[in-house]
Amino acid sequence: MGKDPFNLFRFRSKKQEQKEREAYAAWAFPYGPAQKEKIRTLLTQLLPKEDAAIAMVIFLMGKEAFCDKDGEREDDELRNPLRDAAEALQHSGMRVRKQHLPLYLALILADSRVDERLLYPEVEELAAMAEQLP
Repeated sequence: MGKDPFNLFRFRSKKQEQKEREAYAAWAFPYGPAQKEKIRTLLTQLLPKEDAAIAMVIFLMGKEAFCDKDGEREDDELRNPLRDAAEALQHSGMRVRKQHLPLYLALILADSRVDERLLYPEVEELAAMAEQLP
């Protein structure tokens, strides 16, 4: 059975799974590994006591909701991406601390505005943005 106890229930080949991981990484980090590293660095600076891997998972879950990755939301002018991300994180079961939620949202918002130059705001600016979020 190997290292994966659920191997019996896998219906995709390893090659298919690899393609799916690559497609997700291309969606999540369209500017490549440098963008992923920049986000990881900002997360560890914003949330120094949080596990970096868990913080990244929470960030990505929020980003998925913000961007409506699965197309679950209707495209209308009333859609509020930040609210969608906040609700997704609050109901994710990941136990996002109430005081950390605005920090994640500020980084998600900053990430949505970044281009290939990867000019993210500094940690202090992100914290100030977080304080302004509802």
